[in-house]
Amino acid sequence: MVIMLDNYKIPDRGHVEFNVSFDIAVTAEEAQKKVRWWLRDNVSMFADADTPTLVVGQQTVWRVPAYFALSRARFNNIGAVNVDAITGELLDLDNAKTSILEYLEKEVKPRMP
Repeated sequence: MVIMLDNYKIPDRGHVEFNVSFDIAVTAEEAQKKVRWWLRDNVSMFADADTPTLVVGQQTVWRVPAYFALSRARFNNIGAVNVDAITGELLDLDNAKTSILEYLEKEVKPRMP
């Protein structure tokens, strides 16, 4: 599991100490499955969810990257969806969908045969 600390200021050098506690009620696998089905229902049947990263900040979320795959091509990091690590709620879906669709239109579509 990878943990990312969101919005924590750290010095360039010197001692750094973190004292953070948080709860996780939704597993990375559960978050990934939720995003997988959301992508297929709302973006494309060729979109899928990759391995989530736990992001600890004001809210603890699973950040689930999305990719787009065809038989001979895979486009990684086309966007990401955050999933609340306690409730399992998919967050800010309108912006996630807009961002992913814009990326597909701008970066992926021109490379399609």
